Amino acid sequence: MDLFFSFTVAVAVSIILIPVLMRYAGFLHMLDEPGDRKVHVVAIPRCGGLGLAIGAITSIFLYIPYDRKLISLIVGSIIIVFFGILDDRFELSYKWKFAGQLLAVAGVMFGGVFISFVPFSGLEPGAIYITLPLTVIFFIGVTNAVNLSDGLDGLAAGIMLMTFAAIAFLAIDINGQIVAIIALAVAGGIVGFLWFNTHPAVVFMGDTGSQFIGFMAVILTVYLTQDVNKTLNPALPLLLLGLPILDTLSVMVRRLRAGRSPFSPDKTHIHHRLMEYGFSHAEAVGSIYLIQGLFLASALAFRYASDFVVIGTYLTISASILLFFYWASKAQWSLHRVEEGHNRRGLRIWRNEKLFHFCRHYINYSLAIFLFTQIIFLKDRIAVMPNELYLLMLSGLLLFLLLPKVAQDIWVRFSIYIAAIFASVMGQEFPELVDFNHWAVDAFLFVLIVVVSIAIRITRKTKFRVTTQDVLVVLFVIASILLVDLKLIEHVTFRLFCLVYALEYLLHRDIYKFRLSRYLAAVSGVLIMAIVLPTLY
Repeated sequence: MDLFFSFTVAVAVSIILIPVLMRYAGFLHMLDEPGDRKVHVVAIPRCGGLGLAIGAITSIFLYIPYDRKLISLIVGSIIIVFFGILDDRFELSYKWKFAGQLLAVAGVMFGGVFISFVPFSGLEPGAIYITLPLTVIFFIGVTNAVNLSDGLDGLAAGIMLMTFAAIAFLAIDINGQIVAIIALAVAGGIVGFLWFNTHPAVVFMGDTGSQFIGFMAVILTVYLTQDVNKTLNPALPLLLLGLPILDTLSVMVRRLRAGRSPFSPDKTHIHHRLMEYGFSHAEAVGSIYLIQGLFLASALAFRYASDFVVIGTYLTISASILLFFYWASKAQWSLHRVEEGHNRRGLRIWRNEKLFHFCRHYINYSLAIFLFTQIIFLKDRIAVMPNELYLLMLSGLLLFLLLPKVAQDIWVRFSIYIAAIFASVMGQEFPELVDFNHWAVDAFLFVLIVVVSIAIRITRKTKFRVTTQDVLVVLFVIASILLVDLKLIEHVTFRLFCLVYALEYLLHRDIYKFRLSRYLAAVSGVLIMAIVLPTLY
């Protein structure tokens, strides 16, 4: 239960807070102006990372017990966020950035989180004159590596969302409940942020967000392998943080070979080079997601393997990537893409307007049927609710009607997320929902996603487009099927996949034409929250 709510609270807080911060970004002097090394051409708020971090830290405060190590982790993360805010506000020099990072790392190390066991040294702790400097260098190095990788919309957030999901899985697998709660809290903050950061982004995370997620990722990977379960390979953080480390090291080497400072700015990061080879923004980000997915799949597969296997796998994948870039540069290779004006609907059947309208209405009514059926299964519990909850529900619905469209869309999305996972996760507390997990419901949703796929195929590109978030969704679905043994996660992932894509299609087709599913989603969300809240106490 804590795992579910740590993620959900972080998502909710970040989604609510980020639009507010965006509105006052100019007043806060947190705008990212265009520049030579940047791909955007207008000023964009860079306060998304603050909303992400507040969402994650709020959830962590609520759902973890406190001991020395965990308190030091929270203190360190707050220090990172504080200096990140200063950097986004005043653009600090690198000396002040390093000072803030060093202070945060010192706080975490003082709490007892540091590297003790190093590869190829067996089960004996390494010499302190080696492990302490290694801890400082690794912690600060990865924090900056993630910060430097934040060069395209959704890039750093996406790869780190995958990393935190992998950390959560490893923690659950070895009964590391606390690490899983923290990882899912940060993942929830990232999910809320990604709603606003998918290309074309309307907000950036800034140094506040990129340093925060990098710092939390490296601390959790080390804490997991060095403290929670020492049978995990100590070199596993290399694979879990694979791409940011490779990107930063390769860029620094290229700068040194060119006779420049390793910290000098340029456009030689992996995402820059992919775009030089003809990749579009979405193609570059999607390709990087796939590469990071390969690193993470290797981490999960070889988590108990020997040091030689883990480090050898990291070096093999890294060398393959670098060899590709070497070949592409020598051959002056460029990726060929379909021209922008290409008609995606091609065959006559895809231009059939009756099929087009049927798909739209089928998706609308299918979502409405799913939501209404779930409410019907809860009718007995609704009938015995106290008057206070009825009043709470009525207030929530009135508030929904008064909200602007953007805020209403956020609530509708959030309600669909809740509806998708409610029956599966809360089955023990709500036995009346057992029948709602019948195979027939999943068959119904399978048909829905087939119709959504047809609708996407016959919809013009200007109305619905595949984004880099789609790549993330597909990767998570594959991971849940191939890597996760928990049937519950597979079930929840499938329902999320079907319902969220159906909703997103409607949102791209003007949601106000689909008032039935829209209002039922709002009612369902308010109802589920009213029913679930008393169970928390």
